[in-house]
Amino acid sequence: MHNLFYYDRKSASEVDFLIDDYDNLCITPLGVKSGSDKNNFKALPKLIDDVNYRIDYAYVLSNDCDVTIKDNIIYMPIYFIMFI
Repeated sequence: MHNLFYYDRKSASEVDFLIDDYDNLCITPLGVKSGSDKNNFKALPKLIDDVNYRIDYAYVLSNDCDVTIKDNIIYMPIYFIMFI
């Protein structure tokens, strides 16, 4: 079970969930997209690029059936949430 948090910054948009990763002493951002446009987000790349947050990767869950990784963002089907 993970503790979940929400991130919202006017200049960077929002992240749906932040998972507190105690093992790696960092947070893991999680974005959920209900439509087919899984690439329509601003906050995840900014969080990964910001060295102050020490984020190695993020997840985007969508209705697509493929698992892909691009620029440290892992795209996976919504039903894979049970494996995070």
